[in-house]
Amino acid sequence: MTISLKKALLYVAYALIMVVALYALTYFIPNYQSPFLQHKPLDNTLWRVTFWTHVGLGALALALGPFQLSVKRRQRNLNLHRQLGKLYVISILVASVCAFYAAFFADTGWIAGLGFAMLALAWFYTTLRAYQTIRQKQVDQHRAWMYRSYAVTLAAVTLRIILPVELVLLGLPFSLAYPIVAWLCWVPNLIVVEWWLSRKQLGMGTS
Repeated sequence: MTISLKKALLYVAYALIMVVALYALTYFIPNYQSPFLQHKPLDNTLWRVTFWTHVGLGALALALGPFQLSVKRRQRNLNLHRQLGKLYVISILVASVCAFYAAFFADTGWIAGLGFAMLALAWFYTTLRAYQTIRQKQVDQHRAWMYRSYAVTLAAVTLRIILPVELVLLGLPFSLAYPIVAWLCWVPNLIVVEWWLSRKQLGMGTS
């Protein structure tokens, strides 16, 4: 049985999503020595709480996304879709607030920090609009905002693709690569989804 290119790409995308979501769980391993944490204020209790909350809930939202966006699964069990949707929304609304705080401690300075802070705001806003529109029974607009929300959620994946390309293939120093990826991991995602939505004419009415 042959698999179409579209399905093959979807399988690859799902695999990357799940790998990144599972990788996030390594931060919960006791005494885990991640290079990312070397310059972080680990003695700051508020930072630790917000960082690990952001990581845990962000990974959960990332893993839930493909199931929530699947039309077949939604039609098969609408009640489950609604319950998982609530979990997705709550996870992001909490995680995005934590991410906004953590952005003030971003490596390499204020440009990266601003990029991640704006990412957190976009994450919060798109998810909140997805929730508000479904509460108002604006189904098409809800779907459009959910696509936008998950495009921002996928920053966790695109960051881990782009950063190695910058460092290894392009040979950029981390001090330059990190501020770039702080913006490049999510802005193009939103541009692509807006282009796709405009072609589909999904939720392009009242916002």
